[in-house]
Amino acid sequence: MRRVVHVGPTMAPGGMSSVIHTLAANPPEGYRASSCNTYSSKGVRRKIKRWRIAKKQIKNGDFDIVHIHSASDWSYKRKISIAKVAKAPVIFHIHSGKFDIDAKSDLVDYQVVCLSPNWSEKLQHLVGDSISVLNPVDAKLSEGIERENFTLLMGRNDPVKGHEFAYSLGLDDLRVTGVESAPDEVTALGWVSEEEKWRLLQTAGCLIVPSTFEGQPMVILEALAAGCPVVASTNVPDLPDCVKTAPLGDIEAWKDAISNPISDGLAKAVADHDIKIISKQWGQIYDKIIDSNTSTE
Repeated sequence: MRRVVHVGPTMAPGGMSSVIHTLAANPPEGYRASSCNTYSSKGVRRKIKRWRIAKKQIKNGDFDIVHIHSASDWSYKRKISIAKVAKAPVIFHIHSGKFDIDAKSDLVDYQVVCLSPNWSEKLQHLVGDSISVLNPVDAKLSEGIERENFTLLMGRNDPVKGHEFAYSLGLDDLRVTGVESAPDEVTALGWVSEEEKWRLLQTAGCLIVPSTFEGQPMVILEALAAGCPVVASTNVPDLPDCVKTAPLGDIEAWKDAISNPISDGLAKAVADHDIKIISKQWGQIYDKIIDSNTSTE
């Protein structure tokens, strides 16, 4: 069995962590998968310690391929330093919707992967040539759950996620994960378990994503797989036709879209993201890189 290790913020909430866990739990045929955490929520010193531990694990580990998952800014700087000590071929997988670092010279020896052909084109001047692989969805759906009439917002408490704009809509029943407090008329749910996440997506009347920027939001893909209608900001790229969009700041447009979301063809729109398809694609990529590296040794 060949060995792949996924390097990234496995202990963090959010979409990148979800991708890592899904891929690690569903390795391609012929592969064993493990993960290496680079994240700590306990201050700068613990983050630095966690980075050093991860770097040592990759430097000393026995792997056939190292699959690094990166955002931008400090996430990129930590991950590229880990890539440089890896003894196996490296995949550098960029998840960020705000990648703005000229990294061509850093990444020249690695296989760069972006989230879609559109992102590969957008980032070409920064990262060089890349391939694209869609984010995977492994839907954990339950039988007998009825959809309700509340609006759902899922995401960390960060200005880019648009919480304040969502609150300004004055919706009758808005429920928000990832926050511990919210205005009186909003239900703050905090961070929820994987099981609760899927239950919410199966019961919400609509998911809203009022983000100022995104890469390829896992929450949208998972919502569609669960049959939950989605309304998203026009700032979110590469959306299927079944997702209604509205400009940030246009309250009436958002209210209208939330009142009249699209409910047909949702699961079909994300069929290509099914984990079985994506896992097979990664297997082909891993094999090609490993076999090519072996042939030149």
